[in-house]
Amino acid sequence: MSKKSVGFGRFLRRYIDDEVKFRKWLNLGIAFESFRRRRLPSRKARFLRIINSLAVEEIYYSLTGRETAWVNLLAPSELLLPLGINPVSAEGVSGMLASMHLEGFAISSAAESGIPDSLCTFHRTSLGASIKKLFPAPRFIMTSTIFCDGNLPTFKRISREYQVPFILIDVPRGRMKNSVGYVHSQLKEAIELIEEITGKPYPMNLLSDILAIERQTVENLSRVRKEMKSSYLPQELYEYMNALYVMHTLAGDIRLKDASEEFERDLIADRHEQKKILWLHIPPYYDNELFKIFSPKSKHTVVGNELMWDWLYPVEPDRPLESLAEKLVFNPLCGGAEDRWKLCADLADDFGADGIVHFTHWGCRQSAGSVSYLKKMFESKGLPFLELTGDCVDHTSEGAGQLRTRAQAFLEILEGRR
Repeated sequence: MSKKSVGFGRFLRRYIDDEVKFRKWLNLGIAFESFRRRRLPSRKARFLRIINSLAVEEIYYSLTGRETAWVNLLAPSELLLPLGINPVSAEGVSGMLASMHLEGFAISSAAESGIPDSLCTFHRTSLGASIKKLFPAPRFIMTSTIFCDGNLPTFKRISREYQVPFILIDVPRGRMKNSVGYVHSQLKEAIELIEEITGKPYPMNLLSDILAIERQTVENLSRVRKEMKSSYLPQELYEYMNALYVMHTLAGDIRLKDASEEFERDLIADRHEQKKILWLHIPPYYDNELFKIFSPKSKHTVVGNELMWDWLYPVEPDRPLESLAEKLVFNPLCGGAEDRWKLCADLADDFGADGIVHFTHWGCRQSAGSVSYLKKMFESKGLPFLELTGDCVDHTSEGAGQLRTRAQAFLEILEGRR
């Protein structure tokens, strides 16, 4: 998320039509960044150092030929960890390309292949990347239907482009208890297919171990959340993106548990005259005007993001598949606007938020559909609400002036509330 990323992207552009050289240089660049984050850590909070390192490592492993599966944000990636299969978020791939201003090539490739521009750019970019073969073929593709109607056609097309198996976990909307058995049976079928793909028996005991680690991580983060009424962890907006990718795809990873243990130690006390902001949905991934306005050094501080906290479910290691099915079915994003409101209202209360910002990503109908309801509900609680619209991936779409004007007007409202 810097001029260096954009500069490296400019260098890579000259090889965009040479698959071998593009991968070679991208691999070297990501390898260096992964090494730097692991071995030459910044002075950031320990939690953020681990999160930022893991976010790059996912991408790096997918470039090296290590066994990888492309997943969506809300796929049951826990199934992959016992086998040493690296889950890489397809949305994260799009974000990485956007950070280097390379998403345009992938979006154009998708358009030339007949992908409509009504599909969100996270999906168009990952599709275009697979069509152009910017990354090596994954072992297989796995997606759930949670939150996004575009998951099924997008990930099925990616599997076709790479000619690899496709695993779909269909999760009915409504967060209904009677859906658990249906999802549970699909998880069993997914494991059978993974066994066929890998040629190895599935180590269910290791899955239980993974869920035991995840349970500890959830307990750590739930405890920290209760302490954030008068404290916070300073983060750049792009670090919220890194966190939400890692916290979904590596939920049972021991390193994420270690990071969760650092979170509490990294908290700092609220500053005098500080205004705390809860961010809903996701911020743009590329360096943009909002990074400056909502910098952690600003007195208008983003203290939480909705998608860092939706996945926290107390999984039970002694019944791994049924527990994972419950986690998927009861995710707040699998419900209606009221379920989302309850999650967001609880976060606002826990974090002591003074205001709410919702960045509505173009093409994301599920998020946009509940904005009016959320705005009405938050304002009824006396919390100012700002909706910003734009694209989280396509850096050419940024209307910097408009974003700045609307954000500053909102901040003036916050300033007037003493």
